[in-house]
Amino acid sequence: MTSDDGGRPPRGPVTLADVAREAGVSIATASFVLSGRGGLRSAGSAETKAKVRAAAEQLGYVPNRHAQAMRTGRGGGIVLALGTLEDPWGVQLATRVRDRALAHELSTLVLADERWYEYLLGASADAALVTSIDFVPGGPEQMRRLAGSTQTGLVAFSAQMEPEGFDVVSSSPLPAIARAYARLRSRHERVHLLAPEVDRPGGVLGHQRTRAFLEAARAHGDDAEALVHVVPEGSHDTYRAALDWLADPERPEAVVCFTGYQAVALQLAAERAGLSVPDDLEFVAIGDIPAGSEFFGPISVYGVEDVFSRLAGILVDRAVDRTDRSGTTHVFDWRFFPGTTTADDA
Repeated sequence: MTSDDGGRPPRGPVTLADVAREAGVSIATASFVLSGRGGLRSAGSAETKAKVRAAAEQLGYVPNRHAQAMRTGRGGGIVLALGTLEDPWGVQLATRVRDRALAHELSTLVLADERWYEYLLGASADAALVTSIDFVPGGPEQMRRLAGSTQTGLVAFSAQMEPEGFDVVSSSPLPAIARAYARLRSRHERVHLLAPEVDRPGGVLGHQRTRAFLEAARAHGDDAEALVHVVPEGSHDTYRAALDWLADPERPEAVVCFTGYQAVALQLAAERAGLSVPDDLEFVAIGDIPAGSEFFGPISVYGVEDVFSRLAGILVDRAVDRTDRSGTTHVFDWRFFPGTTTADDA
């Protein structure tokens, strides 16, 4: 078989050796630079790294990620196990992680379901953040198994666990939910929880956030279960359901929103319904909301200061530093950030 240029046989895929030869470096140096380890000193000077990358681009070299993972235990990516794509919190986190990770030649991948254990058990990710450990059956035990079975730099978002070969971000919204309820209850006879349908054992009433709300309501002597308003999960469905809720003669006057995306949907629904916020409707979100998602002024939230940058820094550090570590606890305290949706702060 011949090609069209002079009868020479067609050239096969460009190899790492080809790149090294073109750049005038060793194969080991080219491997370090192109495998995501270019930040290490052993990868050479900035000039050497630039030469290797230029040679790879000129030759059209595409690294074999699977082979790299088998050889180095590195897959060139950071996995965010978020469970959903609906919440602007997750979208903002993925954006911030992506921006930091690219500087280290790492890609950012998002898992939009709860099968993080199965995926990470067979993946070669450089780092991974798991956010739902406290909410799935056997979550802590699955995290321990992952730590003993993979080379991934794991970060657990958990209020229950201690570091066991992985980092733990210790952050609980439960005290914030009680404070949000008390804040609104000081001005209203009834404070509702806007909660999504949850496909987990016990449903939304069994979720830790809902239980924290129920406890806060009972502490005030209120009929707790009657105050939970459940709507279909998802931004659009929450918006449509909120429109119907706000049109009801018994519409709410004060609401604690289960997540940030629900607060955004409620804000849109209130505007569409012609309600004045916060005069006709007060509400607070549990969880940070990116400013770009707020269409009619900032929403009052309970959240963590600079949460996206802090998480991105922890994850990229775990991805880049692959030395054996016992793990670190990172404490994220929640506080109130006033916006235009609560009367005492508008």
